[in-house]
Amino acid sequence: MTKAPGKHDRKAISLPQLMKMFPDDDTAEQWFISKRWKNGVECPKCTSKDIHTKPGKDVKKTVFRCRSCRKDFSVKTDTVMHSSPIGFQQWAFGFYLLSTGLKSVSSLKLHRDLGITRKSAWFMAHRIRETHQDSLEGLEIFAGPIEADETYMGGKEKNKHN
Repeated sequence: MTKAPGKHDRKAISLPQLMKMFPDDDTAEQWFISKRWKNGVECPKCTSKDIHTKPGKDVKKTVFRCRSCRKDFSVKTDTVMHSSPIGFQQWAFGFYLLSTGLKSVSSLKLHRDLGITRKSAWFMAHRIRETHQDSLEGLEIFAGPIEADETYMGGKEKNKHN
């Protein structure tokens, strides 16, 4: 009989490794870009690879512009991070915290650990949980017949119906 993998069998990076991996927002953004577009940046609207980086000093994130359809986009466009002012480093840490815990992490813990507002932490946790739901869509949880028995527990004998 083989045993299921326990805590000692899990492969994960530690918090110090995560801190070295994402020391700042720019590094985290470059990591997200490399994971989203493995073969180079392409437009999410028309899938064109004729892209240039849009200049701008006030913009905190890299903005790309498609030369074919003339649309601006970033690595956050059409992802769970879409329209979010939360930084890439905080998103990476949020993904880590919600993915590595045995049980779920509350939005209050995210709020304290990431230094963001409770509302932003709630928003982030729900968006990340959406990605976990998407990975379960093709699975049939109940396959085959299901049997449920009726039971009643507690209460006084005189109050029970026939």
